Amino acid sequence: MPKKPEVILGIDPGYDRVGWAVGVALRNQWQLIHYGVIQTDRALPLTERYQSLTNQLTTLIKTHSPQIAVIESLFFFKNQKTALKVSEARGVIIKTCLTHNLKIAEFTPLQIKQAVTGYGRADKKSVEKMVRLQLKLTDRKIIDDAIDALAIMLTYRVQNKLLNPKAVA
Repeated sequence: MPKKPEVILGIDPGYDRVGWAVGVALRNQWQLIHYGVIQTDRALPLTERYQSLTNQLTTLIKTHSPQIAVIESLFFFKNQKTALKVSEARGVIIKTCLTHNLKIAEFTPLQIKQAVTGYGRADKKSVEKMVRLQLKLTDRKIIDDAIDALAIMLTYRVQNKLLNPKAVA
């Protein structure tokens, strides 16, 4: 009996906006289920924003029932205050995913760019172009955070093929 394909949740972490994408890798193509952003209210204290993030992410997980969360890892930040807040948000995201028994995979921006475009130092426009091509998305406006989450989701498939070629065939 063939193994049921995994539902994958790609997450671009942040404390203001969190990009997310849900899809299923089917042989050599993707079935994109949905994507978007979780927006927190800038008027709220940071701890309340983290609670809002937890609540919205929990709803997403319950709606789409993913088995794995693929999350961008922090690589380098120019602004230390932003880096700390995003790190805290990543912790909230990881804890929420683990609470719902999701497997976790993490990739650096370099790995994501390499997997999606073939070049680890690709710019955002190149990443967006390849995401749109691979997922057959139209030219309609997609928020950057959602594009990043789609790229992260795609990276899991590419990395899984490299590490386990028989498992993905």
